[in-house]
Amino acid sequence: MKYGIISDVHANLEALNSVLEDAEKRGVKRFICLGDVVGYNANPGECIDVIRELGCTVLKGNHDAYTCGVDIPPEVNGRARESLEWTRANIRPDQKEWLENLPMQRRVGPFEIVHASLHEPEAWNYVLNAIEAILHFHFQETSVCFFGHTHRQMYFTTEERKTFSDYEKFTLKPDFQYLVNVGSVGQPRGDGKLAEYVIYDTDEQSVEPCKVEYDVATTCRKIREAGLPEHNALRLEKSAMEAAAALKPSELGMEPVANS
Repeated sequence: MKYGIISDVHANLEALNSVLEDAEKRGVKRFICLGDVVGYNANPGECIDVIRELGCTVLKGNHDAYTCGVDIPPEVNGRARESLEWTRANIRPDQKEWLENLPMQRRVGPFEIVHASLHEPEAWNYVLNAIEAILHFHFQETSVCFFGHTHRQMYFTTEERKTFSDYEKFTLKPDFQYLVNVGSVGQPRGDGKLAEYVIYDTDEQSVEPCKVEYDVATTCRKIREAGLPEHNALRLEKSAMEAAAALKPSELGMEPVANS
């Protein structure tokens, strides 16, 4: 069985549709969404409806939680807060209810899924290095767990506590555990012009990272027409390195956990 595992769609309808089309061409039979369906981009309601129509397992991300919650936490920064407030005003009550009822983590047959980390999933911790992954592995019961939240494709393994960034297709070894970040569909923090997801083949026990082109210009036009923060569009139009040259560190993706 081939699973298409997606995360951090962030209301980017063009990227979501491109990923789903690419995955189906590659023989994906089932999809899983690791959360953050909404936030930052201009099609939150449409993305919710597309994901719901898939009938797949979906988790709650931090942006989903803040969208359906009573209050947005004070630690959420200005741009993220503005995007969340816009999202709250532009989705239907039934869509908010759907987000509110999403689980934080799940076991899907032989593997586990979570938005951020199995170590205190409600705290939205970042896992960006092997030390942070160790805390997660204490709670992982299966051979592989998939997560998102950091918007960066990478994976960790208990084999010599290794970390792999920008990885290629690999096969799971039976004696070790793996924690795999699937990247971001709607707001990748590397090249914003390429939507990211992974294919997990349970027959081959292989994990393949995928990157897909999508209509960035349309997504950015929608952001600007909606009156969302300009930085949301710039993040998609430029690579992380180009954005870093133009913006202050506090304006990049190194915000507190709540803002990813």
